Amino acid sequence: MNACLTMFCTTRFVSRTLALLRGRVEGLAFVLALVSALIAPSAVRAQCPAAWVSGVGAPGTNNTVFALGVMPGGDVIVGGRFSNAGGVPGSIGTARYNPSTGVWSTLSTGTNGSVSALAVLPSGTVIAGGFFDTAGLIPANNIARFNPSTGFWSALGTGTNDSISALAVLPGGDVIVAGSFTTAGGVSANRIARYNPSTGVWFPLGTGTNSTVRALAVLPGGDVIVGGDFTVAGGVLANYIARYNPSTGVWSALGSGTNSTVRALAVLPGGDVVVGGGFTAAGGVAANSIARCKPSTGVWSALGTGTNFSVFALVVLPGGDVIAGGDFTDAGGGSANHIARYNPSTGAWSALGFGTTDSVRALAVLPGGDVMVGGIFLSAGDMLANRIARYNPGIQLPSIRWQPVALATTPSGTALFVVAASSNGGNGVLNYQWTKDGALISTSTNPTAGTPALFLSDVQAEDLGSYACVVTNTCGDTTSNPAVLSFVRPTCGPSDVAGPGQSPGSDGQLTADDIIVFLNRFFAGC
Repeated sequence: MNACLTMFCTTRFVSRTLALLRGRVEGLAFVLALVSALIAPSAVRAQCPAAWVSGVGAPGTNNTVFALGVMPGGDVIVGGRFSNAGGVPGSIGTARYNPSTGVWSTLSTGTNGSVSALAVLPSGTVIAGGFFDTAGLIPANNIARFNPSTGFWSALGTGTNDSISALAVLPGGDVIVAGSFTTAGGVSANRIARYNPSTGVWFPLGTGTNSTVRALAVLPGGDVIVGGDFTVAGGVLANYIARYNPSTGVWSALGSGTNSTVRALAVLPGGDVVVGGGFTAAGGVAANSIARCKPSTGVWSALGTGTNFSVFALVVLPGGDVIAGGDFTDAGGGSANHIARYNPSTGAWSALGFGTTDSVRALAVLPGGDVMVGGIFLSAGDMLANRIARYNPGIQLPSIRWQPVALATTPSGTALFVVAASSNGGNGVLNYQWTKDGALISTSTNPTAGTPALFLSDVQAEDLGSYACVVTNTCGDTTSNPAVLSFVRPTCGPSDVAGPGQSPGSDGQLTADDIIVFLNRFFAGC
């Protein structure tokens, strides 16, 4: 009787101890996982080769693409002089392209003239500017607003009295509008103005500029860089480029500016501005059609030998490299047909394959890092591309930033394996697939096998083994380190685990009580 009672009490003790041990093991697993995240190096980043993407420009558009804008969901708004895009009738001046499906669609009836500038508001609403007087069959002088949710166009007051060349969205949502006009919304505004989409009110930017504005860029702090044909901005001498502070209304020059027209602007991650156009000098430095300016100091620098003809479009890739497009056939002293890539860290230029057969006029970066290219060309790389194309600048495989760690659980217990990864490009989307001993785990049997966190319940002997996660982006896949799942078992051997009278705890001695505890564990199934 006493032996049975002893075994019962000891079994309860063992059970409680195992429960406590299990909690400690799970806590330890978390700590190990955290340490693993801190010390484990990222997987080696293989890279897909840069290449032009097939199928985008066939059929493309039937005339020049001047502007590209990317919507929050990744669709591309295309603007230009065309009357047909993607073979879809009625896509006049504007069209919408889905990069995932390759499907083109219209923006209602589009515009009755050319669209040369696009801006996408945070809400997804599209602002189109150019040289037209109707949009969606309603009067709209050179600028209009399209609501993708309703499919309707609306005018921005009385619009402008002449063409629009550039648009930019301020951090607060207001839109800077620039071009050749002298009135905007019925207000005197020399070639540049500000529009509030919430109130519909137009504002001049001081005295504006004395000639056409062709390019805009917004600095991280909200100031606007303005480029074009002008030599005076806000009453200040500013050769073809200037800076405007929307908070104070103050205009300022960027050093001595350039010696000819500025047509394109882009902001690097550190806040420096890359400037493109038709100039041969910038800030007193020899700079062929492209240069770099630090707005805080007004100091200019050349980008190597630049390009041999004008730059019309610039974008910055997520990693900081610059893509330049235009009329040129040489960039940095090497052959580059109308489009090239510049690395600000190394100063190196590189061609984008065979480039395009004619001028590039518009560039935009998709969420995954691919570049949409628009212009006058009929092929890109070695593929048919009627005035629009897509270029993959090179995508890296996913990198594992948090490796799964080995776990120990009890029979009928649970286990949780976790992985964290970075996409490093592609479309920004990662797919997960867990494996056991190298075999895929069915997501229909265990839905968590397709997520970053694999959860196992009611663990049995057949569940023990090695688990790993395969993480995939559009470039390929990376497999995590394997993590072993095992059972926690109590120590089966005489040790100092019992105090006097077999009470749990250590008395510092190996005695007969410890042997009794061992025997009770043995009969309990240890």
